[in-house]
Amino acid sequence: MIMVTLSFPNGRTREVLLAGVPREGETIRLANGVEAPSLIVEHVLWNEGSDRGEEPTVLVVVRQRDEKPGR
Repeated sequence: MIMVTLSFPNGRTREVLLAGVPREGETIRLANGVEAPSLIVEHVLWNEGSDRGEEPTVLVVVRQRDEKPGR
């Protein structure tokens, strides 16, 4: 598991725990007890840890998937 910061188009961010780092173009859905929309991963910024053993920092830019047919 890895802590990832999601960044939304409106500037809001949210830290979540994911099983792995998603790739650009993948769809993810957060399990938070309510019906959550699918999110499309647009960009992934991975900042490696340092010699001091720090954990890597991962920023994932997402947008809500358009569920409407034909879009």
